[in-house]
Amino acid sequence: MRVVVNSSSTSSWMKVLSGVPQRSVLGPLLFLLFVNDPPDWIKTNICIFADDTKIWTRIADVKDVESLQRDLDSIGCWSEKWLLRLNRYYQRNVK
Repeated sequence: MRVVVNSSSTSSWMKVLSGVPQRSVLGPLLFLLFVNDPPDWIKTNICIFADDTKIWTRIADVKDVESLQRDLDSIGCWSEKWLLRLNRYYQRNVK
């Protein structure tokens, strides 16, 4: 694989050993099948758009904290099982 910019600049060829084949008919379908199972077992709120997944809940007591932590732990185990690295970051809502 190599990167081409404006049809004039190119990177050198590199062997890619992982990922979903691009420009394939099955690639997007396989990706959706692969990432759409978390809503089945996540107990807190979840929103999935393309390759972006967010979970959240209102914390009113310790049970809410424990439920969210269980979901975070479950997603961590799921990502390890399927060898899918997660980009974890904290986003603060600024008003």
